[in-house]
Amino acid sequence: MDFFSMSKWLSVLLIVGITFLIPSRVRAEESIRLTQDSLFKRDPTFVDQGKAIVFVLLERPEQLRLMKLDLASGKSSPLHQDENRSELEPRFSRDGRYYAYIQSRSPASVAMVIRDAKEKKEVEIPPESGFSGMRSPVFAHDGSRIYYSFAEEGRQQIFSVDLQAANRKKVVDSRGINNWPDISPDGKHIVFSSTRDGNYEIYLSKIDGSELVRVTESPFMDIRPRISPDGKRIAFVSTRDGNYELYVVDVDGTNLVRITNHAERDDFPDWHPEGKRLVSVSERAGRKDLYLFMVP
Repeated sequence: MDFFSMSKWLSVLLIVGITFLIPSRVRAEESIRLTQDSLFKRDPTFVDQGKAIVFVLLERPEQLRLMKLDLASGKSSPLHQDENRSELEPRFSRDGRYYAYIQSRSPASVAMVIRDAKEKKEVEIPPESGFSGMRSPVFAHDGSRIYYSFAEEGRQQIFSVDLQAANRKKVVDSRGINNWPDISPDGKHIVFSSTRDGNYEIYLSKIDGSELVRVTESPFMDIRPRISPDGKRIAFVSTRDGNYELYVVDVDGTNLVRITNHAERDDFPDWHPEGKRLVSVSERAGRKDLYLFMVP
């Protein structure tokens, strides 16, 4: 093959490669800033039928704190007023009675706490020895079990336990890292991110881990999936443009839409219960706050 023929083929491959990476639709940002303190935040999740958001705030250098933002008043207050340990990754049952979160026990280990807000009682899964701990809890559709990620036997897998932190079952088991599970509204499927094929991609399976389907196909990182309230779409974070941005895709992997388009980081998405908006932690001018984005 001569130089000009080779150049032609390289041009075609470049165009194909670029087309592969560009989502089917790219939209201009439509956002509302929800907080104004500009402090480090993570893990926002809607509660009270979308009237409030519980999120994690770096209140002081040594403590991550669970906060509750009332959207009507714009005021935030600690979820646990007297807590001095770091807490993160809160998730709530659909009826709001139970919630689970990760709580520090030492710089190298964390426990998972399951709290009954009605009875003011809690149980926990304590950390195992060494550098270990549960991550990314989420409730089953009926609230009877909690799914979470945990590393053991050289792999990070997805397990579930009941509300008493007992009766543990392994749900997703593969090589690599499996993290950020989320459950479909009908309770029949679980979505998560996995490195089983070399880099983080989004996968969907039945709730027992069977009939696995790969949703995304990108040479870059796709993480933190969240299924929409109608069960038809998945919001996630991707670095496919070289930066952390929010995307939405149908559960079958089609109709990819880029939601944010900014030089700074957009991360930790969660769906509003009405299914037309996403909350995220977004960095603007070096300031990290909660933002609300419209989803077409």
